[in-house]
Amino acid sequence: MHQTPRATTATQIVFQLLIPAIVGVLTGACVACLVKGVEALAINRLSSLPGVIPALFAPLALLLTCWAARYVARAEKPSTSELYISLYHQRDAHVPLPQVPGRVLATTATVGLGGSQGFESTSALVGATWSELLGRVPGMRITESTRRSLLASGASAGIAAVFSSPAAGALYGMEVPYKRDVDALQLVPCAVAAFCSYAMRTWLIGEERIVTVQGMPTIDGMFLLGALLVAIACGLGARLFAMAEHALQAIGSRQTRVRRAILGGSVLILLAIAGHALCGTWITFGSGYIATGWLHHQPRMIDVMALAFLVRASGNLVTVYGGGGGGVFTSLACNGAFLGEIVARSLQCDNTHTLALFGAVCFLGAGYRLPLACMLFLAEAGLGPLITGLGITAVAIAMVFMGNESVSDAQIDSRPAPNAEGPSASHA
Repeated sequence: MHQTPRATTATQIVFQLLIPAIVGVLTGACVACLVKGVEALAINRLSSLPGVIPALFAPLALLLTCWAARYVARAEKPSTSELYISLYHQRDAHVPLPQVPGRVLATTATVGLGGSQGFESTSALVGATWSELLGRVPGMRITESTRRSLLASGASAGIAAVFSSPAAGALYGMEVPYKRDVDALQLVPCAVAAFCSYAMRTWLIGEERIVTVQGMPTIDGMFLLGALLVAIACGLGARLFAMAEHALQAIGSRQTRVRRAILGGSVLILLAIAGHALCGTWITFGSGYIATGWLHHQPRMIDVMALAFLVRASGNLVTVYGGGGGGVFTSLACNGAFLGEIVARSLQCDNTHTLALFGAVCFLGAGYRLPLACMLFLAEAGLGPLITGLGITAVAIAMVFMGNESVSDAQIDSRPAPNAEGPSASHA
């Protein structure tokens, strides 16, 4: 029996407005608890320990992550970064609810004990889990299209909350499953969920931006050159990062989890100590806010910034190799902020951190194939049409230099034909 127009409208209101709004509120509250309890309190307490003691927890972080993934989540991989994308592409797939607590615990161990990752991918999983639970309410009739819509809205809610960006979050769920495409059909539920999640997180603990621009830069030839150099450097840097990540994952696949955790944790100790000796703070800890906080606190010497960037980026890669349970979403933006600030100081053309913001959106947009989401994140800074347009152009240039690489192996090039079954992907 065909649905009447009134019934169809009611169904759309429920699945595109009501449920995404509820998912957003619940996800924002959960993300606020994770960020406040782990990224703020736990890392702060770890950092306050004397001497090099904070760095010594790195092997324990990765070993606990391994334990949580294997014996609590019973998952093949601790990382949640590929799970949403895999579920999105696999027809009639559902969030493995029994794995969720263990996966969250794995991320908590990685982040809370000094790993160079954050809660971004876990936040997307939390949002997708709420979508799954609400979609299972008795009486709900979920089609494949609705399943993907709810899944995307949950992922968008998670990113909007953890990255403090409703605009970037809204596009994330639609854009991240593909390398060169976007599922625009999910715009309404993703936007609703992203805004509600961001609003809840902000209401509970406030927002936190990876880069804060201080005033308006002077637009001259040197600044334009700087924007071009930042775009090229971030596109190439993101490409090298993705290639290094895949190479390390290939090496790690031939080793046991415990061996990877011990080796990765041991190297992470050295990187953490080196970063602290260089910067006076634990720049390898967490998703990158400590590092960018150091970067923007006062003018830094170019060589020191360059070394700090290498230490921080290496910490990301080593944590991935060691089996970290978090994600590198914000870490990519942090890497780009360093490159942008290095270019700005080298050319002496920007004291407002605008090029650092350009770097953040270029590196993240290229690395995760999220140009539209990162363009909107840039637009949220309120820099005016000229600077915003210049930044959008920089993101486009970075995408060209990125080529077809991506930090995610689960992304596909584009959507299948409307009547196609869609690609099958195994659970991460």
